Amino acid sequence: MQINSEIQQPEVQSLPIEGFAWPEGKRCAVAIGWHVDGESGPIAGDPRNAGHLTALSEGAYGVSTALPRILEMHAALEVPATFFVPGYVADLHPAAIKALVEAGHEVAHHGYLHENVLALTPEQERDVFQRGHEALQRATGVEAIGWSAPFWGMRSSTVDLLLERGFLYDCSLMEYDLPYLLTTPTGRLIELPLSPALDDWALFGLSLSPDGGSGFNAPAEAAYQAWREEFDGMRRFGCFFSTTFHPNLTGRPGRLEMLYRLLNYMKLFDDVWWTTCAGVARYVQERYLSQLATHSA
Repeated sequence: MQINSEIQQPEVQSLPIEGFAWPEGKRCAVAIGWHVDGESGPIAGDPRNAGHLTALSEGAYGVSTALPRILEMHAALEVPATFFVPGYVADLHPAAIKALVEAGHEVAHHGYLHENVLALTPEQERDVFQRGHEALQRATGVEAIGWSAPFWGMRSSTVDLLLERGFLYDCSLMEYDLPYLLTTPTGRLIELPLSPALDDWALFGLSLSPDGGSGFNAPAEAAYQAWREEFDGMRRFGCFFSTTFHPNLTGRPGRLEMLYRLLNYMKLFDDVWWTTCAGVARYVQERYLSQLATHSA
């Protein structure tokens, strides 16, 4: 296929990590990811929702009602998690977000008002990134080292901004099943891949606006089957299993019951490394980035 020479090619290149292996002979790694969009989700989807109490309450449900149950589940199953939180949600619910860190989980950056950076100027992107970063620090007392892009919106300037601010990893892209590197003229960033196959939106997604509502309401059993099949395949091929779960969706009572069952099934296998996104990124940094630095010196 001939590429139109007028289309500017991205400066970011994907680089697989040669000879990658999980620690201690583990076959695959699992990092359960939650996107705690709260009220920022409906507002980002339609700015008119800033005055739409029903839409705001559905987003708030994920923080006020679902999040405590989710924390109970993680504690009961002894499963760590990474919670990607917009700064707006941290400002609205600082105690709830601080509780995530106090329970031993990771809190990572997810924009300020769940903005899609593809709709922003570089100056706007920089501003909302800083606002979100500062909000998370205020709420948790911990500096985030990871990012996942709202609406999966990423561009070269985003990678450069993450590198400039000293972030260790991104968790937004999808080219490989294992951690890999994003290389730019300014440095290397660890990429922890996601997949729509492990996103709950396709099964349970809900959009409310002043014009009405639309969404999906698949049986929880459908999610169990899809996510168990994906886990079985990823374990067989030695992959990185990372989810995009939303508390207001998968944190509903019936769906959370399903998730208890799924995680209990996954815990039957002792060759699985249960960790956070930060845990995987630090492993890659210590095991592989240090080797690359040594070889290039």
